[in-house]
Amino acid sequence: MSAWELGTQAIAFIFALLLFAFLCIMTTALILWPFWWAFRIVKGVSPQRLSDLHRYRLIATSAEVIRSCAQIQQCRGLTARTELLESMLQKVETLEPLILRAHLTPGNPTRSARRRRALSEHAGRVAARLQEVEFRIEHEPHTAIPELANLLLTIQERFAEGRAGALLDCDEITDEKLRGFSPVRQRKQILPLITAILLTVAGAVGIAQTDLPDVAEGPAVLLVAILASALVYRAPQRIEERAQYIIGQ
Repeated sequence: MSAWELGTQAIAFIFALLLFAFLCIMTTALILWPFWWAFRIVKGVSPQRLSDLHRYRLIATSAEVIRSCAQIQQCRGLTARTELLESMLQKVETLEPLILRAHLTPGNPTRSARRRRALSEHAGRVAARLQEVEFRIEHEPHTAIPELANLLLTIQERFAEGRAGALLDCDEITDEKLRGFSPVRQRKQILPLITAILLTVAGAVGIAQTDLPDVAEGPAVLLVAILASALVYRAPQRIEERAQYIIGQ
């Protein structure tokens, strides 16, 4: 075999070796990247930070909607007003589940089952009242938008005072004002939650079939749970909120 052939084979072997190493690195990166992402989420999660986030998110989101209402009232351009209105309605939609869980805010004292049912029913009527006002925005924006802002100001103040059972006065959530509206959006969140739970259970079963040490199984299941939540709840705030429930804070 000539020196030229030996050199060619050596170059081909080195190229194949480098290609194999590159493929191994890429495969490893693709496999480990979701776990690295989940680890970063877990590492950055402080139970106190998550608790504060959940506690004050209702207040912060209400403030954003109120600010949007003021901007819409002051806006004169049709295109800009439409964009602001769409953005505000999206924020209102994210506000509803926060209201429905207002009585479950971390830090609240434990209550009886009957009291929890009453608080849950009140939160549902408050959410339905916001739906009714939201529905009227398209038909009568000049009256519905200021009314929405006033309702949210009251909700924001009552929630900050810890009055989860009186977010709105009784005369604001009568059957006549609700007009048949009900908090149906909460039901739409059941499917993503079930999906996240099933993914977590499947991951836990898979981890149990491996040879991981017992000490490592717990953190591995936690990482799988955070990863499943990250896949289902794509918004960062929802991921952190779901992580709060997983960690148990």
